[in-house]
Amino acid sequence: MQIKNNILKIVLVSLLALSFSSCDDNESSSTINSEKKVRLPKPEWEDRLTNYKDTGKWFQLADDDEIAAYNIGVIYSEKIKDYNKAIEWYLYSDSINSNGDNLFNIGLIYNESKKYEKAIFYYKKSFSLGIYKSALNLGNIYQDLKDYSSAELWYKKAIERENAIALKNIGLLYHNDLKNDLYASAYYIALIGTGYTKGEIITFLKKEWKIPNETIKKGYELQLKMEGLPKRYTGDLNLE
Repeated sequence: MQIKNNILKIVLVSLLALSFSSCDDNESSSTINSEKKVRLPKPEWEDRLTNYKDTGKWFQLADDDEIAAYNIGVIYSEKIKDYNKAIEWYLYSDSINSNGDNLFNIGLIYNESKKYEKAIFYYKKSFSLGIYKSALNLGNIYQDLKDYSSAELWYKKAIERENAIALKNIGLLYHNDLKNDLYASAYYIALIGTGYTKGEIITFLKKEWKIPNETIKKGYELQLKMEGLPKRYTGDLNLE
């Protein structure tokens, strides 16, 4: 989550960083996009904002500038730690102009507070607006909720957009929850070259997960023809 630089209004800011029932995606996007936009009232100024640079400028610009309003939301969530006020500003910003970053950040707040139904709602809305990292978070939530088919669906959406963490997580899903080491091997082998070496992946599959060579070989063949993988490992496995 980071403060944005509004080039048009020449607002200079510092960066703030944050580590951080399944439905048909097309149907969900259509419903979201057809919603009538209602302009929310601008939240009131609070004196505690004066402790942070540029908040006075942002507040003035926020009558019609969604980026300035978003930045105030980030101050509330990242610095003041008042998450209710952060959500109020993110929603206000989104009412000026739809912005997936606002909705993603609301999803993060609800996710951290374990209000998963609301987190899912806002993550899906942000995904429909092009914030594709939401897919990984949705996969994680659904896996925690033991809705494995939905977790698989959203991990695959993240994988299609070259999210290597989703490749790892779907492998864990298949090994730990679905008990399918053929697919677990396939997804882990596809991780080779995305920050993991062949030796690291093969050693992990054999020693940590105790997967036999024959299954690993079949997993290798499977990932060569799997749909949705942005990259496949085509080198030799050199299994003993």
